[in-house]
Amino acid sequence: MTYQHFDIRPLDECTPVHPDLTHDQVRALVANHSEKLRQNDTLANVYQSNMKCDWEDYEAQAVRFWCSALMKDQSYSGRPIGKYRSSAKQVCGDDIASWLNLFENAVEECVAETARANTMKCATQVVDCFHMAMIPS
Repeated sequence: MTYQHFDIRPLDECTPVHPDLTHDQVRALVANHSEKLRQNDTLANVYQSNMKCDWEDYEAQAVRFWCSALMKDQSYSGRPIGKYRSSAKQVCGDDIASWLNLFENAVEECVAETARANTMKCATQVVDCFHMAMIPS
């Protein structure tokens, strides 16, 4: 059986965060950010040991996630927060700030200048949601 995916959201909710942002830029952004994470001993350890992360798998999932978040293309499905919640005890506010700083550096290197502010706004909102979900209740 073949399923056809229909997007019934209002147009403003399925439009990329900026018209100058492309899928190629998002793929480059994820690859660049992933490389920066691997070079950061603290964050690489969080990904490798606490989340049992394979970098190739991480990048493939991250591309789908960020294309969904930034391009609104619905290429990602799942609940990513659960994966990160299990590592909450090993992650501190400084780690989250470092992650976001590396992401911002990757945005500067990979995303069209006109789309950078909207890309970072979306990324900051995503990181804030993850951070809140990781705080024990």
